[in-house]
Amino acid sequence: MLDAVVELVLELGFDTLLDRNENRTLVQQLCRFVGLVFVLVAIALWVVSGPLYGLAAGIVALALLLYGA
Repeated sequence: MLDAVVELVLELGFDTLLDRNENRTLVQQLCRFVGLVFVLVAIALWVVSGPLYGLAAGIVALALLLYGA
């Protein structure tokens, strides 16, 4: 039951982040997707390599997500 709730929340989050908007250009949509991938990479780097690498990847992710908004 709990896994179904978590899956629903994640799907809604991804749909909201990657929602195709007619006002966004292809480059903005691509930056939004790559930014989301960088968020996941930043979390993995934070855990595996250390907080500075995760922070650096997080800053890149934030810049890409803001450009894609």
